[in-house]
Amino acid sequence: MKVKKPILLLPSASVIFAGLILIISPVMAVFAFRTLETVTGIMFMLLFTVVGVWEISTFRAIAGTRIGEWSGIMKTLIGSIVLRLIILFLTVDLLFMLNLAALGLEGLAVLLVYINKVSFMPTEEEVQSSLKRFARMSIKTVSQCPKCSAVVEADWTLCPDCGTHLPRFCGKCSTEVKESELACCKCGTVMEPPTSLIIMVDTLRKTAELNAASETRSARYARLGDGLLKVGRLDEAVEAFRTAIHYTQFNRKRTNFMVKMAVVMANKGRLQEADQLLGAAIQLDPEDVAGAKRVLEELRKPPTCPA
Repeated sequence: MKVKKPILLLPSASVIFAGLILIISPVMAVFAFRTLETVTGIMFMLLFTVVGVWEISTFRAIAGTRIGEWSGIMKTLIGSIVLRLIILFLTVDLLFMLNLAALGLEGLAVLLVYINKVSFMPTEEEVQSSLKRFARMSIKTVSQCPKCSAVVEADWTLCPDCGTHLPRFCGKCSTEVKESELACCKCGTVMEPPTSLIIMVDTLRKTAELNAASETRSARYARLGDGLLKVGRLDEAVEAFRTAIHYTQFNRKRTNFMVKMAVVMANKGRLQEADQLLGAAIQLDPEDVAGAKRVLEELRKPPTCPA
């Protein structure tokens, strides 16, 4: 735990002490001092235990000045103080003095956390950096493939089921962005693949290249191919599926990968290659579990003229 403000070590230690006293107070009030009835005492035990543990759990957030935690810390401390005032009327002697000391420490913690509120907020540089990062990741697509109706993620560029290019819209002004455009033509927002997808593809590639059984490597390259489709790297996706075919010994797996390759090729305008690949898939698996015939029929449909 990194301590940014040494002065906040005092309230962070105080909440541990105060939380422990809050937990044991109703127990002592029931069994030692007999100031609470058993049934009422059990209810107080449960309530005070929950709030006491909650209070103790804030010590890391206070000492480490966790960004965005200021509001939660203040609510916890104020709630603890309210319960502390209640328990002061139900305790005597040593337990009363301990709760009085804990109340003073909680008051000091509230004061110090309030004074150092800015320490729990992101700096201007961090805010600007986040805004720039979100601005770069500002591509929105449909939630359903317009061709096969498969559910797709908001940042995919191709449907992984049928390979259809998904309509893209600027995340800032909602203007439709063409595939070849690198920036929104209306507001100028740069269109970049989300970092998370790039990292995912890099991880899949490294995993696929690890030594493993043939079928395992086949499955890994197939997942890599799907990932490459999502970021629009069509040629690399074809090679990944080709490698997946090489490593598997099962014809139905091969035909499934062949259909995916054919869909990608069709989307790139390589219709003859796609047609040949689908024909080979049908010969390899006459039952056509992969749906090569359906894709082939789609490819051979005559283009429809607009009305």
